[in-house]
Amino acid sequence: MELKKDVLYISFHKPKSLLGYLISLRTLGKYSHVEFILNDYVYLANPGGIKKKLYKTNENTDIFKLHEHIQIPIVLEEFYKLNGKGYDYLAIFFSQLLEIGVEHEDKFFCSELCLYLINKGLDESLTYRLKELKPSKFSPSKLFKYLKFMELLEDVKVSEI
Repeated sequence: MELKKDVLYISFHKPKSLLGYLISLRTLGKYSHVEFILNDYVYLANPGGIKKKLYKTNENTDIFKLHEHIQIPIVLEEFYKLNGKGYDYLAIFFSQLLEIGVEHEDKFFCSELCLYLINKGLDESLTYRLKELKPSKFSPSKLFKYLKFMELLEDVKVSEI
């Protein structure tokens, strides 16, 4: 599968590890991780922190093209402001497992980072249930459902083409 240049994609990972299966089970979804792909690079938050790395094809993912109204230069600008920051272990535990709204301003987990950057790329116009958007409340599966509902994903998975 060939990804187009200068197109922003989002890659949802299905679980492969025990932790991935626990995330999917707890969040009642099929995804355990999410990241962006742009021009042969992956932009992500994982236990190693917020970083950019070379893209490698992964059979365990569903890749979707994101809506063209998302301003890629703003997404990248905001990403580079956060690049190298830490992974938000406490938010994963408190907001995802216990559903208590604990988060750090300069640390992110994967779906929180993706939704934060998408919102920035849309001039912070997103809301959730007519309230202010709280990216720390979104798991990878909830993010998938939300982006689908908001029509920010193409209908067809890129990984099926």
